[in-house]
Amino acid sequence: MRLLKFFGAFLVTTLILFAFVFGLNWNAFTTFIENREGMAEGSEWVSKTGSLQGLSEFMGEKPENSSLASIVIVDQDSAIYYQQNIPRVMGTTANFFILLAYASKFDSGEINPDQTIQWPEVSRYQLPEVEESIHNEALHVADERGWIDNESISYMHALELLAQYGDLALADYLWWQLDPNIWAELQDTLTLSSTEMPLPYSGLYQAISPGLTEKPNSEIVNNWQGKSSDEWRNHVIDLSRTYLNDADFREQVQDYMDDDRLGNTFMEERDAMILFPKTTAGEMSGLLKKMVRDSLINENISRTMRDFMDWPMDNQPQIEQDFTEYGAIYDNRMGLMNGIDFGISAYTGDTTVQAFYLDQLPVGFWFHASGSQMHQDFMQRMIYDPAMIEQMHSVVEKQNN
Repeated sequence: MRLLKFFGAFLVTTLILFAFVFGLNWNAFTTFIENREGMAEGSEWVSKTGSLQGLSEFMGEKPENSSLASIVIVDQDSAIYYQQNIPRVMGTTANFFILLAYASKFDSGEINPDQTIQWPEVSRYQLPEVEESIHNEALHVADERGWIDNESISYMHALELLAQYGDLALADYLWWQLDPNIWAELQDTLTLSSTEMPLPYSGLYQAISPGLTEKPNSEIVNNWQGKSSDEWRNHVIDLSRTYLNDADFREQVQDYMDDDRLGNTFMEERDAMILFPKTTAGEMSGLLKKMVRDSLINENISRTMRDFMDWPMDNQPQIEQDFTEYGAIYDNRMGLMNGIDFGISAYTGDTTVQAFYLDQLPVGFWFHASGSQMHQDFMQRMIYDPAMIEQMHSVVEKQNN
């Protein structure tokens, strides 16, 4: 009888512990089980995530995933170009063009930067389970800074928030307030040949969802890669528009995503992001060169863009030790770590502009590398750290030989 009681107590305790450990974190547990293969992908490269030198070595060994353009404005002969003409997924660095569109509207007087927008309207663009935490954090930070008044925020503060956080719902709201013709106008004005203009993220994520489209991930990717870019853009825009305006469709999307998010694995999500807008490191760095030279359309627009991007100077105290001026837009999402930045080294006084793109990364490698946001540290050190710069010169030389 005592033995039976012992095993009974043991069993009850075990069940309680199981319920506590796994029950309260069941979604995370099942997500891990479903993505065991993805978490192991690239495990042979995980050791490279322990240092910035290791990251540069990974780039040298995996050029199919890596692009960099790092240009010192006064000494362009020392520029580092690595796979700079290969199209890469922009992620939220595409918000550069949303910022630029609004900087142009401010300059022309069509939009007053102090004009306010309603935050609840912004939140309507949010998809369930797709970076909701970032949207909530952006609101919290804006409120702490005193930027939210009666649930409204100015365009200027909203754009500064977008540059720092890359909030997808905010990007979509701002995208939809613009005349859609502006994207073709910007491409012509900037003479872009390899860079695609931004699309609403709400449409993009619906378009790559196997659960919502009821198609396998591979079929989604293969189908749209075989069609024109205009067809894809129109499809994504239509999905975003319908999500906003069709109550029944919106409810269906939200119900599904609340339960199953996109309905894909980590590897499938990474693979499908190849359909997102792309650019090249060479073309983006060229725009940044014009910006720091005050010739990105005109001087006022260039300065407004730098003001949007200089959030690290106010929010990362260590930045002031190494830079007299620094601005950036970063991104970090499934299989992707990106950034564009400009900075004036506190040690040399030189101005550097950079575009850095890692995409389609092995999922296991990405999980280890992205946790510490090491791409941000890498980019900053590529401006002021001679050892890091020399290391990347060596990587490029080795690849070229």
